[in-house]
Amino acid sequence: MKLTLSVLWVSATPLDGELVLGAHWVAMKQLGFLVILVAVGTMLSGCVWSKQTSSTGPTQSAVSAGEAEKITEEITQLTKQWSIVHTTKDWDFLKRIWADDFSYIGADGTVRDKEAELAYMEEDTETLTSASCVAFNLRVYGKNFAIGNGDHHEAGKDKEGKPFSRKFRFTNVWVRKQNVYGERKWQVVRGHASLLD
Repeated sequence: MKLTLSVLWVSATPLDGELVLGAHWVAMKQLGFLVILVAVGTMLSGCVWSKQTSSTGPTQSAVSAGEAEKITEEITQLTKQWSIVHTTKDWDFLKRIWADDFSYIGADGTVRDKEAELAYMEEDTETLTSASCVAFNLRVYGKNFAIGNGDHHEAGKDKEGKPFSRKFRFTNVWVRKQNVYGERKWQVVRGHASLLD
């Protein structure tokens, strides 16, 4: 099943003398809707709310604490590798961890599918001298679903040779999918990054 949600909000009434185009808002809403949809589906397929009085959130009945720890370690490692791809130019790594139905919302609000995001990254003329995932948190919602977020820092030179340093905050939706060889591998289906400074 493929779910496509395409909505564009345009106000013909100028606000402060400008036409308001809410494409970024729509993209953020699409990501939020998808995360909620997948979370509810996952919860219905194995995750239950705890009735313990000391608990304030969900527990994962389908995943033991040890299994959740292993999943967290694996996805954290994949995220760290993804964070340095601009410096290593290991585009094949991204092809492996991005699902075929991958979609990413860049810091500028542009929504790209797997093919477009790979082309965008490969054509980038900036030279990164350092890149790292400096903070990462993962929430495991079951054996096959997790959401990660964190901060990514990078520094380098733009195409004119001017130095830059940027910080991003990102969110990625991870799903364990079966590949053509019958192996179940973690892949990103949706993601978003916002520029912090």
